[in-house]
Amino acid sequence: MASYSKYSTAKGDRWLIKLSLTDPITRKKVRTTRRGFKKLSEAKLAAQKLEAEEKKQTRNLKSHFFFREIFLEYEEEYSKHLKPSTVYRKLIDFNKRIHPHFGDKRLKDITKKECQKFIDFMSTQLKSYKPIIIQARSVFDFAVQNNYMEMSPINNTVYPKVTTFEEKEKLENFWNKDQSIYFLEQVKKNETLKKYALFRTLLLTGMRKGELLALQEKDLKDDTQTISITKTLFYDAEGNYQILKPKTPSSLRDIHLDAETYDVLKDLIRQNKKLRLITGEKVSTRFIFTKETSFEPYRNSYVNEVLNKLCKRYDLPRITVHGLRHSCASLLFAAGVDIKVVQKLLGHAHIETTMNIYTHVTTEAIEKTTDLLINYLQKPTPKNSGGQNVVKKNFKH
Repeated sequence: MASYSKYSTAKGDRWLIKLSLTDPITRKKVRTTRRGFKKLSEAKLAAQKLEAEEKKQTRNLKSHFFFREIFLEYEEEYSKHLKPSTVYRKLIDFNKRIHPHFGDKRLKDITKKECQKFIDFMSTQLKSYKPIIIQARSVFDFAVQNNYMEMSPINNTVYPKVTTFEEKEKLENFWNKDQSIYFLEQVKKNETLKKYALFRTLLLTGMRKGELLALQEKDLKDDTQTISITKTLFYDAEGNYQILKPKTPSSLRDIHLDAETYDVLKDLIRQNKKLRLITGEKVSTRFIFTKETSFEPYRNSYVNEVLNKLCKRYDLPRITVHGLRHSCASLLFAAGVDIKVVQKLLGHAHIETTMNIYTHVTTEAIEKTTDLLINYLQKPTPKNSGGQNVVKKNFKH
């Protein structure tokens, strides 16, 4: 910030400026002085021009930085406010989707046309591509805020009205009642106790994958036949797992288990204890769902990998673990469970999230609704009904 002082000369009073400017060669701040201004207003105007010129020169120099370098600054700043799992997922998106397009380009060379080309391309690669664009936009905005750029090149770009993206293989949002029952029957009959316990728990409780993998033996309550959801599990890029707080406060919940699910989990816990005795392994944290090679929890991607294989093995529509959660919600709705109860069971913070699932009612529920309507229309109307008199009046000639 500039400072101003009045001094005397043979020709009268004058004003001087003292301010710090960046040396264009050393990039260090240098204290400089400008003299000879007859009025304070002239001195202030001169200081503003000097500072504006310095800002322009700094921006020009900064614009030579690569997008990837700015991303690292952006990541350092915003990772302080995000969960490690969120930071990790964002890093995957940048490395896989964004850096191949912008990472090795200097900021000054990235144009609006190139950004639009990137958006158009992403719309052909992903069904939900807009979150990727938003992430790229956030780095450009960060660059503008920190004087690396004067204006974001992604501003005033548009999303394509029609995309050509088509999924190579249809991915179902959820299974219906018959598919769910068939899946559990086949897994129980042909797979290990651990796999049956895992997928039965996911499908009938609607737990998130991270919540299930974080389950420990102490979370199963014998007196109430419930299981407590108090944490979630995350593996970082180095392969180390972390136990984190759940997604939202609403995720903290106790889920009452049906008798078979409870018994299966108890059997699995007994099996784990037996294995620890046989191997002599001492563990500080007793997870329920552990690797075959150790007593550490499964990595997050493992469950989807197994589920994909089971879908193919039993000729079922391909579905993700999140799809099992969706299936649980749909089955609850079909069974007539109140939407607020479903919200609490799934740990949704907002009822809108539960409502979005509710709108995807199963075919079974639609057929049931249609039958109810036909039965209502075919049911005779009482002769003394006021409604019948109204109909006669309306159609009298």
